[in-house]
Amino acid sequence: MLTEGGSRTTAREIYARMYEQAGDEKVKDMARRRLLQLDSLDQRDVIRKLLAAYASRTGHCPSSWLEVAGAWRVLRLQVDSTGAPLDPSGMPYHLAKDGCDVSLDPKSEVPFK
Repeated sequence: MLTEGGSRTTAREIYARMYEQAGDEKVKDMARRRLLQLDSLDQRDVIRKLLAAYASRTGHCPSSWLEVAGAWRVLRLQVDSTGAPLDPSGMPYHLAKDGCDVSLDPKSEVPFK
């Protein structure tokens, strides 16, 4: 559903219900991970908009998370000691080398697909 452009709201409702009603721990864990993924997709959309706005305003992409760190309080995102926003599993997001995109840490619990 997620990769085919379905509604995140609908997917969130389905996975939340699966999580609440699942008797099987594997099903419950799969639903929990999909809920993390949905939250992360929403967060990355917001972060990308922030990065684009920063680039539009300054004429360049940020070279580090610290350049846009003030926005995290407004967006209510938790950050680590380097100023990197944390994904829903608590791992820091990675800032692309050009500074205009964000990605998941390979160690994140958030599913990549």
